[in-house]
Amino acid sequence: MKLLKTTSLKADNNPIPMLSVIAMIGFAVFLCTTFILHFLQPDYDASNRFVSEFILGQYGWLLNLGFVGNLFGCGAFTLAYYHFQKHQKSPVVLICLCVTTLSVLTNFFPTDIHGKAVTISGHIHNIGAFIGTLAFFPVMAIFPYQIKKLGMLKGFYVLLVLLAILAPVSFILLIAIVNIAPDFLGISQRIFALIVMLWLILAALRLKTGSFVEA
Repeated sequence: MKLLKTTSLKADNNPIPMLSVIAMIGFAVFLCTTFILHFLQPDYDASNRFVSEFILGQYGWLLNLGFVGNLFGCGAFTLAYYHFQKHQKSPVVLICLCVTTLSVLTNFFPTDIHGKAVTISGHIHNIGAFIGTLAFFPVMAIFPYQIKKLGMLKGFYVLLVLLAILAPVSFILLIAIVNIAPDFLGISQRIFALIVMLWLILAALRLKTGSFVEA
C-alpha cells in the first residue's frame, strides 16, 4: 500500500466519527436495558436463564428496545468500518460484520425457556445468534491488527487482542456449561456478552478518536 497522507477521522466530510458515536450509543442502550431488566423482574433467576428469556416476561418490550439499540449499534459500526475499509481493504471483516448485523434481526424472534420444547421462533433465534457469533470472531481477530498497522491503537491493541482471545474461550465454556452445568448458564452467557460488548465499544471508540491513512 502506498501511503500518501494521514487524514483525521474528525474531518467534516468523514462519517466515521458520527457512525462510531451511534454505534456506542446503540451498544450502551442494549447494556442498560438488560441491566435494568434484572431489577424489574426479580423473580427471574439470572444464574440459570438466558438474557433473551426476558422477552417472555412482562417487560419484554424493554428487551426489544435493547435489541433495537444493538441492531443500530452493529449497523453503524459496520458502516463505519465500510468507510475505513476503503483505505485498508478487508472484505472478510466487512462480510462478517454484515452477517453479524443481519443475525441481530433474529433476536426479535422470541426465544424459548431453556429445557422446554423449542418452537420455530426459538430455532430461528438460536440459529441466528449462533451464526452471528461465529461470524464475529474473525472481526475480533483481524480488526485490531489492521488498525495497529495504521498506528491507531496506541494503548488499545493489547486490550482488544485480549478480549478477542477471551471471547471464543468464553463461548466454548458457555456451550460446555449449557450441557454439563445448566444452573450456571446465565452467568456464563453474561460474561461472554460483556466481553463482546466491551470489545465493540472500545473498537468504535478507537475509530472515532483515531486516524487512518489514505491509499
